[in-house]
Amino acid sequence: MQKKYVILVVFFGILLLTPFGVQAIDDIRGEKRFVSLDIFKDVVYTPFVRESNMSAGAAKLDSAWRKARESIAGGAETSDALEPVVGALSDLESVVLTVNAYAALDTGEADYKLLKRADTLLSTLEDEPENFKAVDSTLKAVVAEFGSFSLWRAFLGVKHYGVWTSRYLRAFENKVEDENALVLAVRPQYQLAVWNIFSDPGEKVVLGAAGDCIGKACGRDTSVASDRWLYYRQDVEFLVQPSPLDVRSAKLDNPVQAILKFRDQLKAKGVELLVVVVPGKPSIYPERLAGSSFGSGFAGHGKTILDSLAKLGLHTVDLYTPLLAAKVGDADLGPLYLNDDTHWTPRGAELAAAVIALNVRLLADAGVVDIGEDEVEFVSSDSLADRMGDVGEMSGLNKFNAFKVQKVIGHVVSQQSVSKSVEPPADSLSDSVVVYDTTRTPFKDDFRKSKILILGDSFSRIYQTDAPVNAGWIAHFAKNIGRPVSSIVSDGGASTLVREKLARKAGVLKGKKLLIWEFVERDLRFGAEGWKDVDF
Repeated sequence: MQKKYVILVVFFGILLLTPFGVQAIDDIRGEKRFVSLDIFKDVVYTPFVRESNMSAGAAKLDSAWRKARESIAGGAETSDALEPVVGALSDLESVVLTVNAYAALDTGEADYKLLKRADTLLSTLEDEPENFKAVDSTLKAVVAEFGSFSLWRAFLGVKHYGVWTSRYLRAFENKVEDENALVLAVRPQYQLAVWNIFSDPGEKVVLGAAGDCIGKACGRDTSVASDRWLYYRQDVEFLVQPSPLDVRSAKLDNPVQAILKFRDQLKAKGVELLVVVVPGKPSIYPERLAGSSFGSGFAGHGKTILDSLAKLGLHTVDLYTPLLAAKVGDADLGPLYLNDDTHWTPRGAELAAAVIALNVRLLADAGVVDIGEDEVEFVSSDSLADRMGDVGEMSGLNKFNAFKVQKVIGHVVSQQSVSKSVEPPADSLSDSVVVYDTTRTPFKDDFRKSKILILGDSFSRIYQTDAPVNAGWIAHFAKNIGRPVSSIVSDGGASTLVREKLARKAGVLKGKKLLIWEFVERDLRFGAEGWKDVDF
């Protein structure tokens, strides 16, 4: 080989090994685990430690369940007796479901389903004591499955979740990209240079076009017409890729089938389902996408799938039509979605709450659902909050103040009770005085009294548990409907994860007559964990 080629090979070899070498030195000098050796450790060490921990966890669960049975038989409170069992099962789940440093047990595995069945049954035992035999047999099956050290299971864990699988290598690659010392040192400056030179906000972000909304109505005193919006790339990709129901998307879980099955599961428990698909920002503001060719009459996959659900007889809420119609007021009232965020503004959230409440009223008036007779009075008050957009955070450019904080005015909802009392006269000559006591308490979920349960994602969380708190669509829905409500929220997981949460807490369905399921349209394709079947 000629000398010049040897020099080139050595040069590129050094370039390839530099990130690994820098990371190895950083790991040795620092307190973090030695990431560079994770691959070796997950082959020769982790599988056997996991087996040992599973055996210990199963023994702990067996002991806790035996003591709980004795306590319940002796008349102890079921909830108190089950607390150690719940803790032991949770500890065992964390060991079983984490196969190694980079791969989690697939939800389709029999071991996963067994644990989730045990979790679900155990959570219902307090309210449904008739399930005792089912809980007992399921927990015994769990102990039998994980109670002994299995070399074969360790081998299968390495085979199906080890370093030669794509799921492991992708996760390892992402970890190296996120934590590599050289990358962490170089990437921010590179991102800033690309932004300043090419106006490229990063792989997760799409830069929108400038709008004509300026001034305080846009949430920024310093807004100018040249300000450009940021869009989450998955929101945009959902519109331009084939529909999740298209034959080209055959590898995806079918969301319609999952929704229909969930509807039937709830009906069996006497609960009606109301589906709310939240439009992504590009569906409402396609004209703000740079180079967008979408016209004003654009209808995306989300609206099409929502219409198909309605044709199949499901109860649905159309937010597309009212949000698009409300855009005419943007100049005076501000946009319906945040500038640098995937989510809506308080105005958009409150409009959605009003539309959903109207649909629920119609269902109640038609006798389809019972929302209860006990009305609750809610009031609201203005509250200012700062929003640093999540899309801006995804870009990695906020550390350089590339994007501005957006101020929003939310309307915080409180429950108000009014009581009347008559005070005696101060003297015999004056009349009695009627005194009204108005007490306000912060809005909160009421699982005991509510007949309405809400499942949602981050669109249900924003302004509700984020600043200014209790100003999200859930609180305003309760205010509009005049009834107590309860909710279970999972950021980014409203397709499957939130149903799994509900399955583990199936007792919360007791007394419920309506379940409102809110999820953003991109979850129809990109939902975390897809659209798996969840057993109740």
